[in-house]
Amino acid sequence: MQAQGAGSQLSPIEWHYTIRPKDNIWAIGEEFLNSAHSWADIIRHNKIDKPKTLTAGTVLKIPVDWLKHQPEPAMAASVSGRAMLRRHLDSHFSNLTKNSELRVGDEITTYDGSVLIRFADSSILRLASNSNLVFNRLTRYGKTGMADTRMRLQKGRLSTHVTPLNGRGSRYEINTPSAVAAVRGTAFRLATSKGATQLEVTEGAVNFSNNTQSVMLKTGQGTAFQSGMVRPSVVDLPKAPTPKSIITSTQQLPVTFSWLEQQDITTYYYQLYKGSDQGELLDASFLSKPEVTLDHLTNGTYLVAMRAVDRQGFNGLDHQVSVVIGMVAKAATLLQPSNDLLVDNDMPEFTWQYNSKNELSQLELARDFEFTDIISASEYAPDNTALPNNKLLPGEYYWRVKTLAGGDSIAYSDVRRLRVRGMLPPSRIISVSYVDNRAKIFWNSVPQADHYVLQLAEDFEFKNVLYEDTLTKSSASIKLSKGKRYFARVKGVGNELFKSEFSTGKELKIE
Repeated sequence: MQAQGAGSQLSPIEWHYTIRPKDNIWAIGEEFLNSAHSWADIIRHNKIDKPKTLTAGTVLKIPVDWLKHQPEPAMAASVSGRAMLRRHLDSHFSNLTKNSELRVGDEITTYDGSVLIRFADSSILRLASNSNLVFNRLTRYGKTGMADTRMRLQKGRLSTHVTPLNGRGSRYEINTPSAVAAVRGTAFRLATSKGATQLEVTEGAVNFSNNTQSVMLKTGQGTAFQSGMVRPSVVDLPKAPTPKSIITSTQQLPVTFSWLEQQDITTYYYQLYKGSDQGELLDASFLSKPEVTLDHLTNGTYLVAMRAVDRQGFNGLDHQVSVVIGMVAKAATLLQPSNDLLVDNDMPEFTWQYNSKNELSQLELARDFEFTDIISASEYAPDNTALPNNKLLPGEYYWRVKTLAGGDSIAYSDVRRLRVRGMLPPSRIISVSYVDNRAKIFWNSVPQADHYVLQLAEDFEFKNVLYEDTLTKSSASIKLSKGKRYFARVKGVGNELFKSEFSTGKELKIE
């Protein structure tokens, strides 16, 4: 299918340039003409006798074929889902990514996604899922502002909005296997499959033709060329749905949009864009009723479009609603553990309660009340319970819950203190030395211990403790009776956050 501007039948096509102050014919020729032509050709073509006397406001006529032609790549402004790109002369496809430049001969195939393509003249084209598009020509005429854009839709569906073309040399054309269309500043949808091409004009006018006939369609009209068809019939597209209510902003999700059902319509098509209809396509689906509920979106501006689809498959005009989502996070209510609780569990469970919908949360644990030393932070999740990332050593901690709404609104809960009690690292007797009737006992020091307790007994089970002393050093000297057997043990003692146990008894004996 092909689209071409009014007046394209004129020959030769000329570009009109209005001379500006300080212009001269030699500079104009250098700036706009290709290597096969010069300023002298402009003079002859315009029958100018005295080029030096040209004044501002004089209009020069220049054939378009004389102008500089330069390739002007298009760009994949956004890519949703899976789309593949095959470069000109390449034999294989690769993944198409956002901001990829698209050149003559390149081919795009979409699967479950869509691609928004932006051209040098600001025209846009959105290629739908399960479609194939080839770029046949992407040309700009020097600095004239004119462009020549030609593509081939081999299968699938697209929609496009064409910037009003500058000059009769401009061209915007889309071919399909069965038809061609031509436009100058308009918007339309095009679909092709199995020998048929369907056109829906949503703005302006489009000249729709095949090898034997053509028809001009205006806004709100549609038609289709099919193999063997004598002349296509032009139909009126379904009107844009009427909204039941208008929602332009919300601070809460989910939010529901609904429209009045239309007579004899059983199918509706919904689309959701980021920002505007020139933004990323986030969602699209066919519906049995004109109603859609939005949920799980981040804060920002979105465009919701709804249209009716008639029994012949023609899509109607869109009703579009721009909505600003500005969710505000609310502080969570902390549940467990209670404030200032002392626990013996090194992996305590933390629970809280949300005070708004569609929020995510993150558990934060720190060593200080100001949270400058955060030791654990969970992943954002819709859960209301979490464990620390690692086992907690005995000590004092502070915890809070960070809630996130809309992707950029954050709130913090109150802060609670938690004390974790644990076992002090064990002390053990390292060595014993004897001098006369005294035993010098040495044990390992424990950094977290405030002091040590040393016990002496005659039995290994320490049922009858003969001696106990509190010491700040990791050694002690005890007087013993010769020939008797004793047992000694030790333990470190810390603050209330530490429990400790005695070491295994060490046998002592002075011969």
